Amino acid sequence: MNINIQEIVDQKIAEMDESGTITKMVGEMIEKAILKTVTDTFESYHLQRTLQDKLEKEVSEVAANIGFTAYNSFIAQKLKEVTEGEIRADITDKIQKTMDAILIAKRESVKLSEIFEKYRDWLNESVDESDKHERKRFHVKFEESDRRWYDIELAKERVNDYHSSLSSDVIKFTLHKTFGKPGWGWIGSTFIDEWEVKKRWKVGSMSEFECLLVNLVYNETPIEIDIESENDIDNSYDVDC
Repeated sequence: MNINIQEIVDQKIAEMDESGTITKMVGEMIEKAILKTVTDTFESYHLQRTLQDKLEKEVSEVAANIGFTAYNSFIAQKLKEVTEGEIRADITDKIQKTMDAILIAKRESVKLSEIFEKYRDWLNESVDESDKHERKRFHVKFEESDRRWYDIELAKERVNDYHSSLSSDVIKFTLHKTFGKPGWGWIGSTFIDEWEVKKRWKVGSMSEFECLLVNLVYNETPIEIDIESENDIDNSYDVDC
């Protein structure tokens, strides 16, 4: 029995061509190739950097023209307009209140002791009574570094005293001394749960204390340094007798 392979192939190609199978397959392949090219182009670092630079330039010009506080109000209003139509009302209100607390409620200054007190108040409201009894105190680190700034850490508890590694709820920030103004400073790099405040927000799940800290960072609020050491900080939990 002789089998003519070429004849079978030619016949199958003719059938597929007549039925439109080949045309459909080629079209799908071309479509995939085009979509992949477009996706790769928009994911390229060069294009993203170009778009980012353009947006940063335009945003900076708007901020310069209308003022920082007004610009914050503009952002908050736009956020409200977007969320009102897309998200449940209760979630919208929560996001809006958070954004208002961060962007609008600007303070002239705040004492460092007040920041620690606000953190303590928040912990006493959020930590279970059994955990308060067990832990007794929350973690506080207040260390001067190179006489130019302080390294500050706050957490519900210390995990490892030897390595000073902390639980995931750690808050870290640097308090830089204001040059030429003794006793005053400003908050620099700030990390909440390992995310850096000036690079990313987690608006939907921020506590009242976290909102306060982000507010102080973005508004560059002057901080009165009225604490000299960790001994000046009350890091005890309120516990029921």
